[in-house]
Amino acid sequence: MDVHPFIAALRSDRAPQRQAQSAMEAARTAWRAEPGAAQMMAELERYGNGASLTDCPQLEAVFTGQGEAERLMALLSRHYCAALAANPIGHPPFRHGFNGSAGTILLARSGRAQIMLQSREPGDFRQASYKYTDATRFDAVLAGAGEARIVRARPAAGEGERMDFTEEAVPLAAGGRFAFDCSSEALVTDSVTRRIVMLRLLRANAAPAPSREYAAATGELLLQSAATIATSRQEAIIALLGRMGRTDAAPAIARTALGEGDLSLRWQALRECLALDTKAGFTALLALARRSDDPLAAHAGALRAQLLETHPQLAQWEARQCPA
Repeated sequence: MDVHPFIAALRSDRAPQRQAQSAMEAARTAWRAEPGAAQMMAELERYGNGASLTDCPQLEAVFTGQGEAERLMALLSRHYCAALAANPIGHPPFRHGFNGSAGTILLARSGRAQIMLQSREPGDFRQASYKYTDATRFDAVLAGAGEARIVRARPAAGEGERMDFTEEAVPLAAGGRFAFDCSSEALVTDSVTRRIVMLRLLRANAAPAPSREYAAATGELLLQSAATIATSRQEAIIALLGRMGRTDAAPAIARTALGEGDLSLRWQALRECLALDTKAGFTALLALARRSDDPLAAHAGALRAQLLETHPQLAQWEARQCPA
């Protein structure tokens, strides 16, 4: 493998790396000193803690007015491009990702809110599913051209978790401003003729419901996932304990199922507990089914009936636990 002499030299002398990163920090400081930038960051903290957008005038101007988002992002680009030109090995202090067709740069996060730059490369795109999250979103299109649809979901009458969709075609062009209730509205990009770049403000609800993904053709629920990283981590831990056969963890998993918090996490905990330790899991299931004020009570009752039909011996065990 060939290594450029400049890169090889960094192994013994880290000073250029430190200098480059100092230049990146200086670029951030210089941008935040620009009119409106520091105010936007301060208002992001308030917005992330639950303030309304109307109580954050600079944020409101950026995401609902014309020109302010473009001005601030042009200044951001100017400061960082100058720093990178002088320090090619510098790394801007932002989390970022790119999958070949879409890119994301996380500019700032505070509380439940975050501001990011999103890009979409030219091309035609086919969406086989629509995803909805328990959040509010504002998009300011900075550059590019494309065609998209706002896909609104509503429960199909009398058909469980299936959704019906309505669509509204919208052009994507510089100056476009959009607001979404992400629990029922999704922006679906169908085609891009010139790279789309947009600034996005996203805020999760205080107690977000699980994210849901539905088949575009049928409206059937395909996937449900935890809305927060912490809940997702707990789900992964519980699933791992189940795959490891850790029966000693069944009591703790049962407590999670009977506790408070994310309904998806509690339901998964109940199912894992049943698989690990039938008695511990069924005891938790009975307790949950008897809670008339618990959102999971009806589901627990239905699962109890299903298990009793499939495994009649559980009825005898239940009778011993609940004597007349």
